[in-house]
Amino acid sequence: MNELQKKIYDYFDRDTELRVLFIFQDSVDMFTTAELESVEWKSGYRYIDFKGDWFTTKYRLDNDWQNDKIVIYCHQESPLRKKSLQTSFPLMDVLAANMEYHSQDYAAFMQQYGLPTNDLQLVRFVERNVISLQSDKMLRYFMSYYQDGSITHDIMVRGFISNFMGAHNILDWDSIILKVLLYGRKCESGKQRDFYVRMRGCKEAQEALGKHLTDIFGVSYNDDSKEKVAQIVKVFKYNVIVQNLAPIAEDNYKQTRIADSVALQHMNRILELALSKEKTTEALTELFDELGSEVRDADIIRWYGTDANYYYLPEALCVPIIKTLLEEKIETEPTEVINRIEELMLKHSDNSMMTAVMDYAVIVARLYEKALTLGSLTLNTADEYVMRYESDYCFIDQYYRQANETYFGIDPTCELFDAVQKVKRGLDQNYSKLCNRINLEWTRCLKETGGMDEVHMLRQYNFYDEKIKSVQKKVAVIVSDALRYEVAQELIGELAKSKHIASLKPAIAMLPSETKYCKPSLLPHRELKLYGKGEEQDMAVDDHILDTTQKRSEHLQVYRDGAVCVPFETVAEYNQEKNREIFKHPLVYIFHDVIDKTGHDGNAKQIVNSCRDAITELKKMIPKIHASYNVTEVYITSDHGFLFNDIMFTDKDKHKIEEDCLERSTRYYLTKSKDEVSGVVKFPLNEVSGMVNVGDVMVAVPMGTNRFAAPSGGYMFTHGGAALQELIIPVITSRQERDDNKQPVGVMILDRRLSMQASRLRFKMLQTEAVSMDMKERPIRVALYHNDVPVTPVKDILLDKTDPSLDNRKIQVDLTLNKNIDAKVLQLKVFDATDELNPIIKENVTNNTLIENDFDF
Repeated sequence: MNELQKKIYDYFDRDTELRVLFIFQDSVDMFTTAELESVEWKSGYRYIDFKGDWFTTKYRLDNDWQNDKIVIYCHQESPLRKKSLQTSFPLMDVLAANMEYHSQDYAAFMQQYGLPTNDLQLVRFVERNVISLQSDKMLRYFMSYYQDGSITHDIMVRGFISNFMGAHNILDWDSIILKVLLYGRKCESGKQRDFYVRMRGCKEAQEALGKHLTDIFGVSYNDDSKEKVAQIVKVFKYNVIVQNLAPIAEDNYKQTRIADSVALQHMNRILELALSKEKTTEALTELFDELGSEVRDADIIRWYGTDANYYYLPEALCVPIIKTLLEEKIETEPTEVINRIEELMLKHSDNSMMTAVMDYAVIVARLYEKALTLGSLTLNTADEYVMRYESDYCFIDQYYRQANETYFGIDPTCELFDAVQKVKRGLDQNYSKLCNRINLEWTRCLKETGGMDEVHMLRQYNFYDEKIKSVQKKVAVIVSDALRYEVAQELIGELAKSKHIASLKPAIAMLPSETKYCKPSLLPHRELKLYGKGEEQDMAVDDHILDTTQKRSEHLQVYRDGAVCVPFETVAEYNQEKNREIFKHPLVYIFHDVIDKTGHDGNAKQIVNSCRDAITELKKMIPKIHASYNVTEVYITSDHGFLFNDIMFTDKDKHKIEEDCLERSTRYYLTKSKDEVSGVVKFPLNEVSGMVNVGDVMVAVPMGTNRFAAPSGGYMFTHGGAALQELIIPVITSRQERDDNKQPVGVMILDRRLSMQASRLRFKMLQTEAVSMDMKERPIRVALYHNDVPVTPVKDILLDKTDPSLDNRKIQVDLTLNKNIDAKVLQLKVFDATDELNPIIKENVTNNTLIENDFDF
């Protein structure tokens, strides 16, 4: 027996399942092969010198020689080492299922790298693949494992599969399986073909992948099919959707149910891995659409309903659920809608247009939720109305504006756009009616209790005397045209995230709540006078019409030496040298005009976007004035607010003015008539404006939010009247703080008993305080731990909510296991991101994942 023959016998002795050993000419020399033809072989062994008669050879392998151990010599290079030969090698399938002889001694290789010889699986793997293991890439893959002695059969198998996938490092099984599934998409057909060709050259890799797939999904890939993972995808899609639900008789797919909790846990980890990145999320959606379409979403919804607790929600399932919420519940059960949508947002991770629809639904539901808690709209005093506007009514306006802003970001091609439009039409009408009812009661109260004198707050025309006059430090005043109180309320939330301290208080604007009257009144003055020009009226300040920035500057300097007025655009150029010169002045009035400039001629989208622009510009400017130009105090106020309704106002909706008048607009007219007019409230102009020469002039405003028929038009966005939205203006006082002494907001867990279901923990946290001038935002890190090691991804959450409502500061958190854990109790830990040693919260969590589902099939 020669040395080569002895090595051949060793192959068969070590692997009792080996039937065919291939020898290629690049593994041995010609003299050695000549010896093989002349030697005697043990009983049951057969040597074949393969000359190309593949049909006969293959037939005999399957029939005449099926009980023999076959040694085949092939006069060519190995197709396992030269990929281009694989498609033309007729016995490739036989080779893939068996082994190739290597002249390199596997034992020498194992000795060279110190591999353990007692691991028979590892030994067989090295023996079969010793040539590939000597390649530079494989050595780079495994060298660190060789050196630290941690190499295993599993690592080698994953290394080979990772190499077949073109990965730069060894992937874990979750990543491998996800890649295998995503290869099933049409756009990856080339990669899929190359991958499976390579896999056929490594029997162990095929077996290991097949076992993992079968353990998880109950089926493996089908190498004989073009759509190799189609059946797996169907099982995967169905089970990630319905795993929380007990199967029902009508369910035609229930035979593919996975009941094993470990398999479901693994499946969920693969799902979460796919959903962790936008690119793989889109790929998963595409995969389910292409290969999982036989699992019809419409059938699942029909069987289990829109209220079912689905584990994962692809878009096709989201659509009918959201449609039901929009059409049937948003007006009457808004809290349920909010909770359901928040759940959908967690389960539906696709960053698609559906997200905008869900955002819209939540904002609209919050408006209806707030409206349902308002109680009686009939209050006793004017001050009560102002207080209620601050605490409640202004949020109705804010939600309506934000809802419109979100609506205009929804793609009209969205499948749910018709349902969204119906909600919007209903919202427009309901908001209009509610605003009118509130303001009918407000104007009635003013009329019955003594007019504006019964409102006990800062009057706009006293702004300078009461707020600015006594301040001896450098001061900046920003007058933002039409900065409605609710917009300023959102702005103060943004400012709360800065280091400086700001506060928001309401003031009452003059009537008419019109720019030409209100804006000049914010400047210092001795007297204000009505200045008539035919049917156009104006207001003189100390006998001057201050209708330009230059005139306002000259007027301001009379009261404060060196004071100056500038347009916002000049400061917003952020020219450091120019701005330093501007803010050397002791008092700077900055006139900002984004909302009003857009509002009068803009459509609804432009109007709400202008409010967002105002917030963005001001939240950037105010800290800059403090930090860069050393201005200690900044005041932000407005000349007036506005009414906004995205509805058409027909002629029948416009109140006709029958009296003689000095001036008229959509929300007021000036008249000397004191006669009562149905649907109209009149106030003496000298009592509501501060003008001194108008003892015989009345300002007439429509009750509620009605509009007058006027040549000036502008019915969607309008002001001038006495509605709360027009009259209540903000006064923000921002003061520079050198040190950040704010305390971070707190956090607590709302759920009492925490338990994991199907490898997922879902719970709610509460940000216990709103971010404000006293409390700052807080970054936290949340995860599940076992023996102080995280067993879920660590989630970073920023607690930055400024909403005063507790309900709007709830945060739903979703954690999914990414490791196999057999512990019955895990720990939920919440850390401040600045201190990861000492958890703020530590709670035990029951691991119900270990309990098998008891569904009956």
